Amino acid sequence: MKKRRGFGVYLTVALALAAMAAPASAAGRAGQEKSPFLGDWKGSISVAGQDLEIMLHFTLDADKKLSGTIDIPAQANGLPLGEIKAEAKTIGFVISGVPGNPTFDGALDESGKKLSGAFTQSGYTGTFSAERTEKT
Repeated sequence: MKKRRGFGVYLTVALALAAMAAPASAAGRAGQEKSPFLGDWKGSISVAGQDLEIMLHFTLDADKKLSGTIDIPAQANGLPLGEIKAEAKTIGFVISGVPGNPTFDGALDESGKKLSGAFTQSGYTGTFSAERTEKT
């Protein structure tokens, strides 16, 4: 009688590959959950000689993607952020639904506790900076 070894070998290889892929997928999701931008940030926008206080709030949505809102106490609170693109220590986003397409492009400092960069809106350019706030 002739034994068929091919099927057993393929099954073993398939199971081994599946076992190796599962932890990698979980690690990928965990990496998103550990975004350095998650949490609350307080700072200001400086443009055209004026400073405006801001508060940024970054969370994960139901799909484990980075989402957020911005508070500008002198103007409005809870404005949704859109087009969020975070990679390593850099981030870019817009304030959704606000005229002039307010756009932020920034990066974390070495400590990971300060975020700063460029701000543009309606042709005006400026800067922004914010520091991570600790919840009490």
